[in-house]
Amino acid sequence: MFKKLLSITAVSVVAATCMTTTTASAALPTYGEEWQAADTTPQTVTFADLPSIHWANTYIAEMVNRKVISGYPDGKFRPNNTITRAEFAKIMITASGVTPKKVNYSSFSDIPATNWASPFIEAVKDYMTGYRTADSSYIFNPSAPATREDVAVALVKLKGYDTNRLPDQSTIKAMFRDYDGISESAKNYVALAVENGLVSGFQDETFRPQATITRAEATVMLWRAYQYGNDNKQIGDGQSTTTTAPSTPVSTPSNPAPSTDSSTTTPSAKFTVETLVGGSAAGDVDGPVRTAKINKIDSMVVDKDNNIYFLDARNKKIRKFNSSNGTVETFKTIDQSFNWDYKDADGNAKHYDYSSLTPHKLAYNAASNKVYLTATGKANTSPGIFVYDITGNVSVAAYDLNSANPHYINFVAFPTADTVLYGSNDWDESYMYEGKLNGSQMDLVASSQDNGIIDISDSSYGYAPVAAAYATENNVYVFGRSKLYNLQLFPVKAEKVIEYDRMGFSSVGTYNSKLYMTQVNTVYEMGTDGQMTTFVKGEDLVYNDGTTIKEMQQLSFDTNGNILFYDPNSYSIRRINL
Repeated sequence: MFKKLLSITAVSVVAATCMTTTTASAALPTYGEEWQAADTTPQTVTFADLPSIHWANTYIAEMVNRKVISGYPDGKFRPNNTITRAEFAKIMITASGVTPKKVNYSSFSDIPATNWASPFIEAVKDYMTGYRTADSSYIFNPSAPATREDVAVALVKLKGYDTNRLPDQSTIKAMFRDYDGISESAKNYVALAVENGLVSGFQDETFRPQATITRAEATVMLWRAYQYGNDNKQIGDGQSTTTTAPSTPVSTPSNPAPSTDSSTTTPSAKFTVETLVGGSAAGDVDGPVRTAKINKIDSMVVDKDNNIYFLDARNKKIRKFNSSNGTVETFKTIDQSFNWDYKDADGNAKHYDYSSLTPHKLAYNAASNKVYLTATGKANTSPGIFVYDITGNVSVAAYDLNSANPHYINFVAFPTADTVLYGSNDWDESYMYEGKLNGSQMDLVASSQDNGIIDISDSSYGYAPVAAAYATENNVYVFGRSKLYNLQLFPVKAEKVIEYDRMGFSSVGTYNSKLYMTQVNTVYEMGTDGQMTTFVKGEDLVYNDGTTIKEMQQLSFDTNGNILFYDPNSYSIRRINL
């Protein structure tokens, strides 16, 4: 059955625009036009927190009276609250005139069929797509904030604009300084949204694709969707269909090595690859991603807002890709703020100077939303290993002044919000330390001298093992040198879960309690039982940016389960969209 966005009958010119089936577009909007006052029929609605002079009052009143959106039982509208993806799905479907039906099966693993939002999300799934997670689940992320990019794509799809006709992206490229921050797969939709007057941007010439939107902003964007453009989008295919489970990435059981035998795999989806930062040449240039350049990345982490922090050890810099505005900035420079003074048990003063620091690895503690840097340094001949909290002002969060001189920090993990684990090695030995993130001394937990516990060192190699660790409060799973260890912390007890036959990986990372490793352009997944499966096959990748993957380093995941990595061949940070 065909459904159209409800026309605003109170204004005849608006109604005429809304009901037309031509492809004529409104004039291009000016910056901020979507937040400016427009002619509407006066409406009456009362919310305790929505004064009549509020910029969105008239729009909200009209949409409330049409029962597209509602307030809260306490008489407030909360216009400045961030709207979630589930909430936007509901108001978008309500605005479209569709009556959502009860569903018996959910397409998304994080939305039970009994959830209040399930009927709306099932109705909107063709317009607001889900995400593939690292454990092969297909999720909607209902409680995640809707982003401006999300909304622009959804409205263009719902309105039925011809996405097969390639829009002129040069318009939005010229309009928005953060054009490169728009996901590659969304740029055509954003261009169409701008062409048809659904969105404009901000006075500072930005679109802010990854920025969240408020309830007031979402209401106004839907109000504008009533007015402009072709409005003949179907909900679904116009036929009765049965909801089926989503397809999953290829996952082939393998022991002792991952199998790629197509006869034992299920059909896989195609995944797009795009460049987020860099790609032109090596360099140290901050600014919008279209002009920013990056050097070799020695470590990389992602926070809950999908900001990417990356370490340029040679230049002693931590830089940041700001996902909200599509820019690269120098987050921290290793300078005097990293100096540290200490008095030992005998009262001897020691000064660790930033000039002697060797930065090793960045780490992100999701429980506390903090970013850390591990580094080694010396005071005279006295070695030290440091965990710096670099989220705000730089401070030493934990330290170890008793260890032998390590060559590398291999992995960092956080069993709890205030506890850190890290592994280090010299040429022949591996060590694991644990400590509190309160500026105190860390303690040795285990080493390869203790009956081969976590032995991932190898004197035949002159570089750090590619390693990663996943930690719980009392267990840590460590993978390195093709070996997986399960180490119980209290009391200390270790077992080698599995050892593969010298499989070389370019990168190892963790996500959702699993380990992931890369070979060329293929990603493997490993559970805590040590069984490795193919997660993403190289032949299933579609390159939106035109550059094939030859190597994937610094493997990470964003909050949507998409794969992020550093490509050393193009000096770029890239994303595989799952």
